[in-house]
Amino acid sequence: MTMLYSACVQRFHIWRRYFVIVGGIFIYLPIGVPWYFGNLATYINSYFHSNLPVDHDVVDPQWIFSAFFIAFSLAIIASGYISNVYGPRLTVVLALFVHSGATFLSYFAIQHSMIALIITFGAVGGLGAGLAYGPPLPVVIKASAPNWMPRRIGLASGALMTGFGGGAIFYNEIVTFFINPDNAKPNKKGEHTTYFTQPEILARIPTLFLVLGSLTVVLQFIGVLLLRAPREGDEVEVVELQEVQPIVPEKKILEHKSALNEPAVLEVNGGAVDGTVGGTIGGTDGDTSSNKDISVSPENNDKTPTEVLKTLDFYILWIALAFNHYGYIIKNNYYKEFGQLVIDDDHFLTTTGTVATVGVSLGRVIWGVGTDWLGTKLTLLVFTACTTVTTVFWYFTLYVSPGLYMFWVILVSVVFTGAFILFPLAALRIFGEKHYAANYGLILSAQIVLNLISPPITKVLLINFGWFWLFFSIAFCNFLGTLALLFLKDTR
Repeated sequence: MTMLYSACVQRFHIWRRYFVIVGGIFIYLPIGVPWYFGNLATYINSYFHSNLPVDHDVVDPQWIFSAFFIAFSLAIIASGYISNVYGPRLTVVLALFVHSGATFLSYFAIQHSMIALIITFGAVGGLGAGLAYGPPLPVVIKASAPNWMPRRIGLASGALMTGFGGGAIFYNEIVTFFINPDNAKPNKKGEHTTYFTQPEILARIPTLFLVLGSLTVVLQFIGVLLLRAPREGDEVEVVELQEVQPIVPEKKILEHKSALNEPAVLEVNGGAVDGTVGGTIGGTDGDTSSNKDISVSPENNDKTPTEVLKTLDFYILWIALAFNHYGYIIKNNYYKEFGQLVIDDDHFLTTTGTVATVGVSLGRVIWGVGTDWLGTKLTLLVFTACTTVTTVFWYFTLYVSPGLYMFWVILVSVVFTGAFILFPLAALRIFGEKHYAANYGLILSAQIVLNLISPPITKVLLINFGWFWLFFSIAFCNFLGTLALLFLKDTR
């Protein structure tokens, strides 16, 4: 019996190294709201339009997305300070209460007004999600580097980040199959899309928030239990070898050690992570990481934030990111609403969003490899040119066939994911490593600004000009971003 107990303890000790990663994944699964919001927004729209005249003005659900994104970005910064003082597990517990509480309250908010839903599910929900985003990755890096997986830090981090954004693969399907399990067709024609008016569908929409809140509690509670840093005695066994004549010349060893001692920056799923186990900086694209996302500055050209603000390169990157993020917002919010104009298969459109979420993982690898082949500037130019071309034809694909529309939404998603690796790398290579977090944060302010101004802009375009010009505006903005990037400093 003693031997069996010892064997079980030893096996548990071996597998415990993976529990912290699983815990982080469970924490991340509920917070990928931006990647399934385009699906959820169609039901929210239907709920508020169901008892109103067709031409009645309803607050755009895009404000929920914008409020969530802004609060999420700001909360990531706060989570670093809270985690340093109270520890990562207590920070996640706080995030659990805030995020799940906001989701539960959304059950009442949606029955009150769109403004109330923007506050609860948008702003407060984004605050809770941002608090949960920060702590897991540093814990995994701390656990991996000197202890459980010293040779697999990148793999451990990449596995962890599959939960962020990857959760939308499941949440997309949960939302649709809970609200519309029978694949009923939208039956109310609006000016720019169609809506559901079936009582059984509308009755499930408020209840959905209770389901989402419960999932948040269960998943993040399990995550908190599993998320812990290694304790004394958890280190992997180190085998001491006899001293032998080194194969690699001592000079090369010193050069390699020097390179390893330099701080690297790991950019995962739109979050920039200091390789010295620092904090994370906003960005929301649910992708997996690859080794291509790790880069160091090739030369000692570190600039302070004050110096960065005096450079032309900063404003070029800021403008290019702002123009690109405008299209990212429209893609995430309207791909399904636009598709409902022609495609009345609700499950098909939901599957489109789900597969697109999977596709962004492929996009991350493609853009990462592109920077190695072409360098940062040329890859950025190819990226913005691709977003220009794909979005200018997006409108027409819906009227060709549902299959082509699905393919095009996936293609657009794969293309747009490039922003979450290329702009961090550009900031790192142009402005240096030392003040990277602050400098990239300045560039990311473009996303916050766009989330504030894009809802009224898209509403005016959609009401006065229609879908074609809305999609054309994405292409036009990215074309301007391409022109701006022509003047960017050329760097590998």
